[in-house]
Amino acid sequence: MKTFKKYTGLLSVMFIIGSLSAYSQTALAQQQYSLQDLPAQFNSPASFSFDSDNNILFTSPNLHNQTLVEQGVITKAEAPTIGLIDGNNQVSVWYTFKQQDLEPNSGVVTPMGIAKGPDGNIYIADMQLWFGGESRLLRVNIIDGEAIDVDVVAKGFSFPNAVAWRGNDVFISDTVLATEKGISTTSGVYKLSLDELSAENPLQISKYQNKNNHDAHLFETFDSNGSLGFGANGLAVDGKGNLYTGIMEDGTIYKSTFNEDSSKLETTLFNKGLITSDGIQWDAPSNALYITDLFDNAVYRIDMNGQAKLLTKNGNTNGSNNMLDAPGEVIVRDGIAYVTNFDAAFGASTMVNTKPDAPFTISVVPIK
Repeated sequence: MKTFKKYTGLLSVMFIIGSLSAYSQTALAQQQYSLQDLPAQFNSPASFSFDSDNNILFTSPNLHNQTLVEQGVITKAEAPTIGLIDGNNQVSVWYTFKQQDLEPNSGVVTPMGIAKGPDGNIYIADMQLWFGGESRLLRVNIIDGEAIDVDVVAKGFSFPNAVAWRGNDVFISDTVLATEKGISTTSGVYKLSLDELSAENPLQISKYQNKNNHDAHLFETFDSNGSLGFGANGLAVDGKGNLYTGIMEDGTIYKSTFNEDSSKLETTLFNKGLITSDGIQWDAPSNALYITDLFDNAVYRIDMNGQAKLLTKNGNTNGSNNMLDAPGEVIVRDGIAYVTNFDAAFGASTMVNTKPDAPFTISVVPIK
């Protein structure tokens, strides 16, 4: 099987080049912004999580830096950032990644999935596959609600994407374990326990070789059609502790159930019919999953029987006027679905979005 490093053509428009010293370091922490008028520091909002105070945190890896600079939309590359949406829907900078946070070989950090752990700290998937570094699980240490610093607590993943907690176990989707364009993609989900995560001795994940030779923490593997080279993506855990994994290039969702000792019982197909399933979140009040279709500019609610209902969908836009613009993930708070407009453009015939552009936005959709 070819590795994903040999298949980057669709995504070359999103590469970051250079180290943090090349990023704009504008002091934005005390400013507030509307969801429809984000600064360039949020030029590719990606994934969501709640903090301990019901604020919404979101990652922005700013993968569109190079393209936006070339278009003249921004003047400098922006540092990867975590934003916060407060109860009044005002957005502020919660954390900007610093020089000491960068992966030492690549000189970059690429925050994708984000989730609050049972210890109150924030955990983030740092995807390094495209940049030559070692992909990591990061812990943002929190004191009194403030981000203090960042530790590496696990490393050795290929393409870590979503992060989801189930009790004291954390699940990380690995979107590309192996792929051969147009033939197949192998992806998976890792399961780590909280007591294995240490800044002093980060957990080392061994490189995936094949289905008979892999790290013991690999919880599940998936085979998909190879059309994009992207497999397991979004993750969510429902109120009964079931785990849901979206397989991006197949447009499917799988459900994993557990034994009493938290080992896997079985994994079965839960939903199919999307073009490219992306970020997933479960909402307790409505007892439903919410998922974006990145290519189709659409957001769906999926009930616990696997039945999908379209919430909103639109054609190619720049994300203004609350329209979707290559949506990456959706989270629900107080009956409102918040949607990151990741604004990726892969050049695929099935993808509605054609280019990253301004404005930089997060859309809202009432679900009641």
